[in-house]
Amino acid sequence: MEPVAVEPVRFRDLLGEIAHQIPSFHASEQAIARVILAHPSEVSRMNISQLADFSDTSVASVVRFSKTVGYKGFPEFRMALVGELSRLDVQELNGIELDGGITPRDSHMEIIRKIANADARAIQSTAERLDVKEFTSTVEAWNKAETIGIIGIVSGSYVAMDLQAKLNRQGKKAFAWSDAHSALTSIALLKKGDVLVAISHSGTTNDIVDSMRAFKDRGITTVLITNALRSSAGNLADHVLHTSARETTFRSGATASRIAQLTVVDCLCVALAQRNWSSTKAALETSRAAVGNRSGRKVQELEGVQAHNPSRSRGGK
Repeated sequence: MEPVAVEPVRFRDLLGEIAHQIPSFHASEQAIARVILAHPSEVSRMNISQLADFSDTSVASVVRFSKTVGYKGFPEFRMALVGELSRLDVQELNGIELDGGITPRDSHMEIIRKIANADARAIQSTAERLDVKEFTSTVEAWNKAETIGIIGIVSGSYVAMDLQAKLNRQGKKAFAWSDAHSALTSIALLKKGDVLVAISHSGTTNDIVDSMRAFKDRGITTVLITNALRSSAGNLADHVLHTSARETTFRSGATASRIAQLTVVDCLCVALAQRNWSSTKAALETSRAAVGNRSGRKVQELEGVQAHNPSRSRGGK
């Protein structure tokens, strides 16, 4: 297989992404990030030495920050920042919340608009942020595995259950656990060559980290779906797939983070199905027939009705 070329990240909301990732930055990177968020227009006109002086850091720190957020170096990051500012009203930058949070003054219409925008942005930004090389490696690991274990805590458990259902329908053996105790007492279900998928927005939840460590010690491949650029869970994972969704004070564990995780899950499952199209299609048809029988009418009967009763025209003929 030819190596996959890694394209630089193109965030639709670069400033928002930087603001949300501050907790995962090193101290010098946090200093640079805060300067950029406070003075984006000024920074867009600086060279690397000027930004290093302005943020009381070093040129090396600026380079490291640029690479951390997905760019080859500061010149590429600076061009991305210029592009970001060109689509924003620079005069209003100091008056908006970069995380798109809900304020006490928002009307119901504004709440609906902000949440819808945040959820839609989470899907698009996640697609932009996914590392294709890591994605491909994950699909290959899933394809080779006999069994896939999945762990997600609290809101992540919904995504874990969804992934289990999708894999089972494809004929892939999968188990989902919603707490560390269940996962650890079922650890014997997976063996070397199998895969554990961990779902954690922060990548720091102790139950997730402890479970990953226990499975990894048994030689099981670990995959992490997370929003954090750096985390303790990320340090343990063999493959990391990043989402891009911001949680706010009102929306901790919000729909946006789950939608971002579900987007990654959907992409992975479709890619896996593509590799095994014939067997996947047969498995899906079997599961579809089983579900169809629960409706009280067999799938074949439903298909027959549709074939012999074409839709009537609105003219009433």
